[in-house]
Amino acid sequence: MPRWIIVIVPKKLGWSIIMLVCCLGLLFYFGSEPMAIYTLNLANSEIKYDIMLDPGHGGIDPGAIGKGDIYEKHYVLDIVLQMAEILEDQGLKVGLTRDHDRDVSHLVDKGTRHRRDLLGRFKLMNQAKLGISVHANATKDPTESGAIVFYMKDRYIDKVYAQIVLEELEKVQVLNERKVVPRNTLILLKANPPVILVEVGFMTNPTDLEKLGDPQFRTNLAHALSDGIIKFVQWRSAEKTENSI
Repeated sequence: MPRWIIVIVPKKLGWSIIMLVCCLGLLFYFGSEPMAIYTLNLANSEIKYDIMLDPGHGGIDPGAIGKGDIYEKHYVLDIVLQMAEILEDQGLKVGLTRDHDRDVSHLVDKGTRHRRDLLGRFKLMNQAKLGISVHANATKDPTESGAIVFYMKDRYIDKVYAQIVLEELEKVQVLNERKVVPRNTLILLKANPPVILVEVGFMTNPTDLEKLGDPQFRTNLAHALSDGIIKFVQWRSAEKTENSI
């Protein structure tokens, strides 16, 4: 017959063991996800904006660099500032993670500057009902070109949002990926509201770089992305109205 060994654990030690088991369980459940992200998501953030616009990079972080030392951070800021005007004209309350050449690492006090910058943007995303992060891509292959739209994997609303924006973006820029791309590793996509990340082109592709250097093309991108956002807001409002009937 099997013999059972009964171990008597002191009460204080017993609670310590229980807490340790709970912590290990949380780590197992969340896998490799940074706990800081879940902490920021659980924090009570006041919703101040209809949408948060994020121009990627800024400050000492130039982002992708095109031939002739042309920086991604400048192009995406121009696009996003135009988007802010367009969306405000449509009655939306718009937030910006940055409105000039800086990063937002000052919003978080732990980690490397790059990590603090990402978490700072993430924190700001949670102050809005909706978010978008605008970037320009780079790769070792100069033939890679076109736009890509990323959304949070397994989130239906986020996928709808991404698809609507992609359809508008396709009207002004060729697509690198003809379908929206799911990801679960991009930090900004993990925020509470629906958030998408858009790569508007490749800084390492001569054709895309020439396009991005054209102010009119950047204006076209701003209008396309804004149109997609507005159409998604209208779609979401209609869905909520229909579900409440």
